[in-house]
Amino acid sequence: MPVSQGYSRTQILLHWAVAVLIIPQFLLGENIAEAFGKWMSNEPTPFNPAVVFHVMTGLTICALVIWRLVLRLRHGAPAALDSGSPVMNKVASGVQHTMYLVLALMVVSGATAWFGLIGPAAGVHNVLKLVLLLLILIHVAGAVKGQFVLKNGIIRRMMKAE
Repeated sequence: MPVSQGYSRTQILLHWAVAVLIIPQFLLGENIAEAFGKWMSNEPTPFNPAVVFHVMTGLTICALVIWRLVLRLRHGAPAALDSGSPVMNKVASGVQHTMYLVLALMVVSGATAWFGLIGPAAGVHNVLKLVLLLLILIHVAGAVKGQFVLKNGIIRRMMKAE
């Protein structure tokens, strides 16, 4: 994979677009859970625009993540910043890669549950939601530590194209 001096404007926009789109997914997720439960119990399920928004946003996140991965493979990314700890460097890399995987699995499990009416897939989706939340917290904590404790400028890399 090629290494670049910094992230491109597109890579940065995709990062922040996914970050912003994930927020309402967590906030509105109960709407789709309620609709899914009713649907699976053969209860009347009134139209809820939040459900449509959740599904469409999930598919959009998937498309943006794929786009971001393609850009990373084609144009590369800057080398990881050294945290001063080999263990923390591995954790940072692992969290980043696992986040991509979990986001993809969230879309697959959510779509399988919703469009395939498969209850266990909804259970997987709910577990992955918690995993993703934990990964996001670790990711943000690492960025804040890098920026303000290690003073390595890591947040600036995702704010200004190089």
